[in-house]
Amino acid sequence: MKVFSFFGSSSSGKTTVIETLIRTLRDKYKIAYIKNIPHDNLDLDTQGKDTWRAENAGSYETIALSPTRTYRLTRKRSDIDEILASLDSDIVFIEGFGGYARSIKFLVIGDESFLRFSHDFVIRANNSTYSGDAIIFPEEASRIADIIEGRASS
Repeated sequence: MKVFSFFGSSSSGKTTVIETLIRTLRDKYKIAYIKNIPHDNLDLDTQGKDTWRAENAGSYETIALSPTRTYRLTRKRSDIDEILASLDSDIVFIEGFGGYARSIKFLVIGDESFLRFSHDFVIRANNSTYSGDAIIFPEEASRIADIIEGRASS
């Protein structure tokens, strides 16, 4: 399993890049996606539905099974390594974990102050002013996919 992190400022294009990569590579690889959310103000279910009601009532684990999916919410903060160890995937895309040392790091450039953080590649998606060496998205999306496939097979 190879781990690729995508980080950068808000609205830099991280999620759009990852979504495109998932669509491009999903037929060849089992892909997992982990999103770092720096706040607890989110709902992963529709208000008023059974799983939402159980979660909001304080259920430690809320699990929903559908014919093709399992959704799991757990009331604990898991370590990223613990989560990765539990996955059965070929490729993992993590969003917002720029400091995760065991990943190949893609900085999706927005705020150029993020250049101070360690990264392997720079992607320019929504930033039209950055003139440094970067992969241009979406024009060079296949280049990003090729990097991932090359690293995933090594």
